[in-house]
This record gives sequence, C-alpha cells and structure tokens, in this order.
Amino acid sequence: MPLGAELRLHERRVRDLMAERGLGAFYVSKEADVRYLTGAETGRLLLTSKGGVLWVKDFYKELYDSIYESRGYPFDVRVQDKDDVKRTLRGLRQKAIGVSSYDAAAVVRKVSRKRTDVVDLVKSARAVKTKCEVELIRRSCGIAKAGMRRAREVIRPGVRELDVVAEVEGELRRRGSEKPPFGDGMLLASGARSCDIHARPTLKGIRRGLVVVDLGATYKGYFSDMTRTFGVGRLSARERDVMDFVRSLKDDAIDGIMPGQLCCDVHKFVDDRIKANGYKFHHLSGHGVGLEIHESPSFSPDSKVKLERNMVFTVEPGIYLPHGFGVRFEDTVLLTGGGCVRLT
Repeated sequence: MPLGAELRLHERRVRDLMAERGLGAFYVSKEADVRYLTGAETGRLLLTSKGGVLWVKDFYKELYDSIYESRGYPFDVRVQDKDDVKRTLRGLRQKAIGVSSYDAAAVVRKVSRKRTDVVDLVKSARAVKTKCEVELIRRSCGIAKAGMRRAREVIRPGVRELDVVAEVEGELRRRGSEKPPFGDGMLLASGARSCDIHARPTLKGIRRGLVVVDLGATYKGYFSDMTRTFGVGRLSARERDVMDFVRSLKDDAIDGIMPGQLCCDVHKFVDDRIKANGYKFHHLSGHGVGLEIHESPSFSPDSKVKLERNMVFTVEPGIYLPHGFGVRFEDTVLLTGGGCVRLT
C-alpha cells in the first residue's frame, strides 16, 4: 500500500477512537505514535477533526512538505517552535483535548484551561496491525531468522560470546536490519550465565552447556523478536528435559491462542504449566511487537485486554535456575481468525 494511503488508514483509526471519546483534538508527542500517524521519525502532532499540524525541526520541514504534497496527506507542516505550539493549542475551540502522555499533558495544561484527557488512543490503534504493517513485520522476522541461523552456525566450544554476537549482528545488518531492536544489541549468555534473563554477552568463551540467544531485526521501522536456546556438547538429562519442556510449552501456548482470549489467561496457562513442573516463572509470557519492540498487548497476570485478529505479539516462556542454567524460547506470531501464524 502506498505510504499516503497507509498513513490515512492509521489516521482514520485514531480519529474514530477520538470520536468515541468525544475528543475534538489530540496532541501526540511520543515518537512511535507520531511515526504511526505521519511517517515522520520525529516531531509533535496535533490531530483535529478536520486536519492536523505536524511540528518538525526546520531541517525536516522542506522534506515533509514535499512528501505530503505529492501524496495528498492533510497535515500542515511547521517548524517546531514553542510559541507557535502554544498559540495553536490555546486557540483550539474544542471542549476537550486528548494527549498521548503525561508529559504532553503538562505542555497543554500550561497554555489551555480546557479538559485534558491522557488516553492511549494511538497505542490502541497500533495494537491491531494493517496488512502493510504485517508484511513489514514479516520481512523483519525473515531477517531475524537469518540472524538466528547464523548464530547456530557460529556457536561452538571456545568461541567467545561477543565474537558470536559480532557475526550475528553483522548478518542482520547485511540482510537489511536498520538497528538492533534492543538498545544495547542482542542478548547472548552461555553456561551458568544463561540463568540471567537479560545477560549481556562477554569475552567469555563458550563451553559445554546451554546458550540463550535473544535477537531481532528492524525493517522500515518495524521490529521482530525471537529467542532460541542451543545446546553445546553433551547436555545433562535435566538440561535436555527443561529445553524440551520449554520448547513444547511455547508451541502449546501459541497453538491454544484464539481471538477473544484475555492476555491474562494466556499468561496463566504458561505460568500454571511451569509451576506444575516445579519451577517459577519470572517474567511476562509475551508482548506486542510493531514500531516498538515492546508494545500493546502485554501478557501480564492482570491484563484484561482481549486478543484480536491481526495483532502481532511474542510468546516467550522461560525457566531460570540460579547457579545452574536458563532456557527460553520465543516466537513472534500473527493472530488470525483461525489462530496464530508463526512469523519466526
């Protein structure tokens, strides 16, 4: 779908949510939300019932002016200027103004006495992906899978963790990943360090045991996320049993997810199975993936969010034994009317 048509689809989704909330204006400051609505990677946006204003740094104004003009996208692009933002917000005639964050609320409340509602309208819209977004995530997942294949090839006894990471992240870049989904790059931990959920790679050489690899890619702004646990050398019976259990649990959880389920019920399924096998579960069982690596929906114990068709999210059970080892398997999946389709 052409950029302009796709962005107008995003815009209509948010405008519909604005109408449901009785909001005539919506001020957006979060970068991922601005990008979702405008395609711009930076800036501030005021969306009204009839149009909108996008404030960007002067360096970008001419660029976005030409893009919107050529594709008929209805935003007035202005240089980001505090006084202009204040004047525009102060001049709004709407009774209520929606804002995307408490930081944005502080900006609006300084210049307007109108009712200001902090609402996650864009977050809600972004949770259900369009066909175009699904395809971009699918491409991102393809890059991630290539990176994981490279990890499988280079993980060997004696190879340093950071040398594996260098090879894998190089492969991800060569395949077209724009940046690591995680701020500091992919996660990799071997041996006893694999029980650390967020262990960073070190200069330590890989030895007999388990290696947890958590990586992803970014394609045209859209993320992917996957985790695998590899065995190096001869594994103990317990290591093999835990690996087989977590891998099967991940697959069983994915196979059981259908539209209409609550996120908390998915988490409970994973948590109950882990506890029934005598272990503890130490993190969420999954999260949404899109313009951010962690977005809605969130599979937490208290999340009452209902899963919908065309949501994209991860499922990632894990078991971590202090002073022993850790195992985690994770896939990015697309929820369809008939269940989940694995993208990784």
